[in-house]
Amino acid sequence: MRNWHLLFVSVLVACGGGYGSPSGGDFGATPGGVKDLRFARELIANGQVPPAAALLVEGMFAEHDLGLTGAPCNDTLCLRAGLGVAPDRDGDARGWLQVGMSSNVDPDTFPRPDTTYIMTVDVSGSMGWGYGAEDEYPSPGELARDLLHELNVLIEGRDQIAIVTYGSEIRTALPLTSGLDEARIRGVIDRLGEGGSTDMYGGLVRAYQLGREARAAGRQNVRVILFTDVQPNVGPTSPTDFDRLVSQGAADGVHITVLGLGLGMGPEVMQSMAKVRGANAFSLMRSEHVTELVTDEYPWFTVPIAYDLAVDVRHSSGLAIEHGYGFPTGFAEDPRLYVATVFLSKRKGALLVSLTEEAEGALDLAYADADLSWENPSGVTRTTTVRATRDGAALDERGHWFAQEAVARTTALALLVSGMHDAAAAYTGDPALATTIMRGAYERFAADAAAIGAPDLAPEVELAAAMLRLIEERAPQGSMYGS
Repeated sequence: MRNWHLLFVSVLVACGGGYGSPSGGDFGATPGGVKDLRFARELIANGQVPPAAALLVEGMFAEHDLGLTGAPCNDTLCLRAGLGVAPDRDGDARGWLQVGMSSNVDPDTFPRPDTTYIMTVDVSGSMGWGYGAEDEYPSPGELARDLLHELNVLIEGRDQIAIVTYGSEIRTALPLTSGLDEARIRGVIDRLGEGGSTDMYGGLVRAYQLGREARAAGRQNVRVILFTDVQPNVGPTSPTDFDRLVSQGAADGVHITVLGLGLGMGPEVMQSMAKVRGANAFSLMRSEHVTELVTDEYPWFTVPIAYDLAVDVRHSSGLAIEHGYGFPTGFAEDPRLYVATVFLSKRKGALLVSLTEEAEGALDLAYADADLSWENPSGVTRTTTVRATRDGAALDERGHWFAQEAVARTTALALLVSGMHDAAAAYTGDPALATTIMRGAYERFAADAAAIGAPDLAPEVELAAAMLRLIEERAPQGSMYGS
């Protein structure tokens, strides 16, 4: 049963950034990186065990509203903190510190910045531009065309758009053009067609060239939007190559959104680009995903409100920092407690840090201070500290205590996805070990979901159960069209 000891008082800090509303609302804000688990969900629905790289805690967090309650949010970025105590996946006691994100932006009156969009479109053979829409899964090319048309309608006269295509050749199908010229843009989109192999690196080099030209002409908000099934096979193809290219573009003020299309994409390359400053990524497999992106994410995925958010945790004696969850760090072996970018969002985001108990009883009177620093869109550095504390509140019969339900939900989701990731990583070499890991992750999450009683957790119980069944049945692993 639920037993929330609300002895903790949330602490709120905020930063101004030029987009805020003076009314003091409570809109959302989320980290960049990969913003959903659609790829993994669709693979599971189609009888595939996802690759480990498709199972990211930050993707799960981005799909849920994990906001913390507290004082009113009165600026563009507001940060709150909450603490919890609960066992980890191995049954050992841990402290759980959540940093929650929100914003005072009023979505109905929000003045979206003028934006230059460099639509960078994969026209290679794997995109299936020659195939019509199927009932369940349109080809990646059809998804790209549909989304381009949807965005064309939303882009305004104060915006600019260019279209770069890449396959065997790199073409500027549309030079920088006013958003007013909707008919011309629509005609270029309609004429997109298949063009051989996949020189994604070359396409991005051309896109960044156009982006830098727009910056030189005085455009402040320049965003490459990459439409791809993430299967580069010409020129540089490694995650490191694309990390470097996208980082160089970000240093020049040209940012990227990666749209991974279809059931055959490579998640490692997508993640390598999505963790960079100003970047994010979404995956789309069905026609309804196009509608969801336009309805739920536009224009928020184009509006960074903070950069280089660093979290330095100071805690009471007898504790130690163990791990961070929800920090988009790519494939670093030693992930930092760092977020390259925070974006506006309809959902309130979360970051989570686990704390180990090095001295008996250290969690009884635990506190944790999160020293936060970031840069707002105007280039001004901000710093502040938020504190969370337990103050000896009693644990429930499962050994759990959380200051707020949101911290319990965030912790449960983090443990679930980390377990799914570890099971997927073990699956190829040791299916029996993968089964043990996944069964433990499922049983723990099912118990957490039952105790918390939040409706948004029920579908995740089903997801975990489905992945456990696939592992037990020794289902194939990987994308639908490759390893």
